[in-house]
Amino acid sequence: MDMRASIDAILDKAYAARQNNDAEKAAALFADDARFGVNGAPHAERQAERLDVLKGMFADFAVIGFHEHCRIIDPPRAVVHWRGKFRAKNGREAEADILDLIEVRDGRIASLTTFFDTAYAMSVAAPA
Repeated sequence: MDMRASIDAILDKAYAARQNNDAEKAAALFADDARFGVNGAPHAERQAERLDVLKGMFADFAVIGFHEHCRIIDPPRAVVHWRGKFRAKNGREAEADILDLIEVRDGRIASLTTFFDTAYAMSVAAPA
């Protein structure tokens, strides 16, 4: 499998895990020394820390709708623009555009930074 096809397959698995709110499957796609972060926040760099951040994010904002606008792969990097419909713990539902910057190394995610409107997310997650 060529590098582009390999990255495409990893992305398919990553977004299937996100759509299913399965943090453990998502975390398993990362390299041992990978970095994961939300724009503006420190990156999680250890396996346990990455899993905790993913579990928290998936619990705080459960995906209930998903539409991928585009996926651009330029090995070893990719960018994915998608729109999600989310349900916060407080029961509120909201939609938001997400842009993920991903780097792949040796068949695993080496780095993923996700960009979204964090102020909007905080307002959606605020107690009702």
